[in-house]
Amino acid sequence: MQKRLLLLVMLLLVMTTSAMAQITTSGISGKVTSQGEDVIGATVTATHVPSGTVYRAVTNIDGRYTIQGMRVGGPYKVSVAYIGQKTKTFENVTLRLGETEDLSCSLQDDSKELQEVVVTGSAGVNATKTGAATSLSSKQIADMPSITHGIADVARLNPQLTTSNNGAMSFAGTSNRYNSFMIDGAANNDVFGLAADGANGGQAGAQPVSMETIEQIQVNVAPFDVRQGGFTGGAINAITKSGTNVFHGSVYGFGNNQNLIGSKYPLADGGYAPKYNKQQEYNAGITFGGPIIRDKLFFFANYEKTNKTYPNLYTLGAESSAVDAAKASDVLAKIADLAQRQGVNYPTALSTEDIYTKSDKGGLKLDWNINETNKATVRWSIVSASQLNNAGSRKALNGSSYAYPFKSVTNSFIAELQSRLSPSVANEARASYVRVRDKRDINGEYPSISVNNVGGGSVNLGIERSSMANRLDQDIYTLEDNLTWYKGNHTYTFGTHNELYKFTNLFIQDLFGSYTFKNYDAFKSYYEDYIAGTIDPAKSYLNQYRYGHANTDVTGDPRWEASFGAAQLSFYAQDKWDVSNNFQLTYGLRMDMPIIFDAPTANEPFNQYAETRGWNVKTNQKLSSTPLWSPRVGFRWDINHDHRFILRGGAGVFTGRIPFVWISNNYSNTGIQLSTYNSYKTNGLDLLLDPNAQEANASKLKATGSQTINVYDRHFKFAQNLRFNLGFDFNVLGINWTAEAIYSKTLNDILYQNLAYEQTGKTYGQVYGSAGAPVEDNRPLFAKTTNGTPFANIYKLSNTSKGYTVNLSLKAEKHFNFGLDLMASYTWTRSMSVNNGGSSVAESNWRFNYTYRNSNDPELGHSAYNVPHRLQASAYYHVSYGSKKEWQTTVGLIYQGRSGSPYTLYYYGDVNEDGANGNDLFFIPTDAQIDRMRFDETDFSANALTRAVFGDGFTAPKLTEDMQRQLMKYWIGHDSYMKNHRGEFYKRYADNLAFEHHFDVHFAQKYSFKVGGQMNSLELSFDIINVGNLLNKDWGHTHGDGFGVYYNPVNYQKNGHYQFTGGYATRDYSDYYSRWRGQLGLRYTF
Repeated sequence: MQKRLLLLVMLLLVMTTSAMAQITTSGISGKVTSQGEDVIGATVTATHVPSGTVYRAVTNIDGRYTIQGMRVGGPYKVSVAYIGQKTKTFENVTLRLGETEDLSCSLQDDSKELQEVVVTGSAGVNATKTGAATSLSSKQIADMPSITHGIADVARLNPQLTTSNNGAMSFAGTSNRYNSFMIDGAANNDVFGLAADGANGGQAGAQPVSMETIEQIQVNVAPFDVRQGGFTGGAINAITKSGTNVFHGSVYGFGNNQNLIGSKYPLADGGYAPKYNKQQEYNAGITFGGPIIRDKLFFFANYEKTNKTYPNLYTLGAESSAVDAAKASDVLAKIADLAQRQGVNYPTALSTEDIYTKSDKGGLKLDWNINETNKATVRWSIVSASQLNNAGSRKALNGSSYAYPFKSVTNSFIAELQSRLSPSVANEARASYVRVRDKRDINGEYPSISVNNVGGGSVNLGIERSSMANRLDQDIYTLEDNLTWYKGNHTYTFGTHNELYKFTNLFIQDLFGSYTFKNYDAFKSYYEDYIAGTIDPAKSYLNQYRYGHANTDVTGDPRWEASFGAAQLSFYAQDKWDVSNNFQLTYGLRMDMPIIFDAPTANEPFNQYAETRGWNVKTNQKLSSTPLWSPRVGFRWDINHDHRFILRGGAGVFTGRIPFVWISNNYSNTGIQLSTYNSYKTNGLDLLLDPNAQEANASKLKATGSQTINVYDRHFKFAQNLRFNLGFDFNVLGINWTAEAIYSKTLNDILYQNLAYEQTGKTYGQVYGSAGAPVEDNRPLFAKTTNGTPFANIYKLSNTSKGYTVNLSLKAEKHFNFGLDLMASYTWTRSMSVNNGGSSVAESNWRFNYTYRNSNDPELGHSAYNVPHRLQASAYYHVSYGSKKEWQTTVGLIYQGRSGSPYTLYYYGDVNEDGANGNDLFFIPTDAQIDRMRFDETDFSANALTRAVFGDGFTAPKLTEDMQRQLMKYWIGHDSYMKNHRGEFYKRYADNLAFEHHFDVHFAQKYSFKVGGQMNSLELSFDIINVGNLLNKDWGHTHGDGFGVYYNPVNYQKNGHYQFTGGYATRDYSDYYSRWRGQLGLRYTF
């Protein structure tokens, strides 16, 4: 495979001058006239003042010129000269990333007195973009209140962007897994698809780049430039700073401790959360840049260290824990006793270690002005990070071995060459290599044990099931080339962008065995029978048992790794046509072709069985290398030719990647290399604490099948959508307004099916209505059709075209000459989908896709990214004072109001009998239906709901059937959504959590002074995030820390019986993000 990968790289190098297709530069263009006539042969010279870098062009027969491949930012000095004319000069020109600034002008004829005409400043709204896009400068980045110093924080004021607390970004209601994130043209989003925030290093809590090194960020949602691709969500394009002719840099540090963290906020079930008794976070670094050879060769280097530690608030008996401390202690004691009786060393110590996130970032960038027509850039960066994960939560009490450090190292290498081949032809070539090494660093080999419903939470011990053997190596190569030809009033672009991938993934779930007890009663029953020697072989003590191992007779390695190579090749052509001086039309065609180099292993017995079933699948099916076409057209119309009223928009197809972990599943789960067992409520299984003794249980399950199979549909395609965008930028009453409408229609998205289960033709209500279940619950029932074969579950990945998003926004901005900047926006979104693809595992993407209909053909419903309403506002005031204006004060206030996270209610249990324990949406019963429902009694544990219904201090030995009915009636009757939808299914993400309001403040005081003739500055800053909680402890709390929150408050036992304790009915607040957080910063800039 490596030889084929190398051959393809060499072939692409021959086919292209070099390679790559994300934009890293800016440009200028315009038309030069004199006395109404086009000026042919005028010389346009653009000088990047800080570095002395010079760019030149000559106007063509239409009087037009274009210069591309220019450094982002500025300031630039641009002069337009022609013999016998006054030279026109534009001063202090700043260029935005990915945009071409229009610098048209009219020269004056004056042969007697030649002098320069200087133009400073410009008026009007942004007249360069076609689709929905936003650019952010380094100054705007520095002024944004932030503690994480992450991309999501600085980009959050984009009206189309919704962010989560953990840094995940959803653009216009689409999944964050479908975004593109480029730094200096290199892919830095997690293309394998495991990080929650979608960026490399995200699993270790690290940001992929130091924000101190960023020159500009461009956020694109609907770019109709065909050079931009690889996404169906949004594209984030960041450019790092470069050296100049002056040595410059910064030394900075930001930090906080427990005194800058809110002491309390209201708990959802009453009372207040405890104060943090210790907390420490700091971010410190240095940047330094300058000339190696003046006007010729420059460097820019940086180093940054981040360290955050805070206490684990969810220890045994902690006030903030929902887990019943007495029962949890009993579980720990009983497991320790079982381990001693079995002669096994099994840890029962709980995680009490401080939770930490640490990272080190470094980089070096060189810029070389080879000559006036060739300019090169090379850059290297590294991010090394580690984070303690899985230490516990309000509803999870985790063992010390259940928590694990996640370690990640990312190295990036980029080289770029900008060339002016002739006055009318320019070329941009780029190559990059990104190397990612991730692993879960576990501290032993122990089976996983989870006891659920211990009060209002679970006790989890051993090694977490997905961490037992988990490591990932990624190697990503990118090659791109763009050739631009300027002819008349047309700008033609021909290019190619190619990404090549090599993945090696060690991932064996349940290698040491995983045991789940449905509740404390079930665990206690097993223990008591075990001690008494009366284990009942006809009784199912365990709710679920899972075990997986490599078949060493096939793999030769008990820690077998799946490995494969892939590529996505892109070729495109485009014409940007200046139809007139105020109307521009851009149209082009892009072709993306995914290639998978390696076929998964053939499982011939399965392939033959699948053929007899007519499924038309096989394990060794490779993805087809079918070209995916993306035609696009966009326009920009400056209606009055004065930059005051601009209508723009377009339509086009966008083709993206999918997370390659979904592809990797098919290499890991052919049924040949791994044996996997997954059983529910199986009789006769034992709790074996020796990781090497699991075969004793596995031998009892062989009849149910030991092979989990993942296959593709033969015609599976990467993600595509058709996107329409219409925008209107206008200036009214001195205010810049932007109205934006975006509609995206799904062309190809993912659909998972389990071929091992089919509908029986009966409904749940028909079968179990006689047992008291609501007969109106008419969800279809399923039955397993592969019994008697080795094939336990068969997950098929295919496509659906069902789904769409709508995003409407209005933004207003006002900039005052005295230093005040105001902005406000409102955004409305609707997002509909079939499957959100929230997991990295095929089984989970099917098993936890909530439905009340056919789990193999789910109904269209709200997506996990459906946040209907967003309000945003910002106010910044900058004032300079002192005799030499050496003092500058900045005060900024940001408000964000939004609908809460979309959430789902589902049963914990398998209602529709499709083998999935977590995909059955809740049926909201009426009081009359509740009176007929059957509830299995259980031990009583006090919680917020029992206190509301039975009173404080109430206790009882058992929670009886009638008591559970009372709890459910009260719970539904007091829920704002359910009380109005009784007798209906709770549809997928039908409702959103409560509307949230958050205010953030930024304060900075800067003092500037000269050292050796160069201006230096010292700046002290103070940021407060969620300042409402600082003003009032009852304000500022937040429910969700992400998209797609889910709750399973009702247990489905089986045979039409339920259990409802109320312990999982409370919608908890996020602890850390519900508190105000402050941060002090000090930056010395020279």
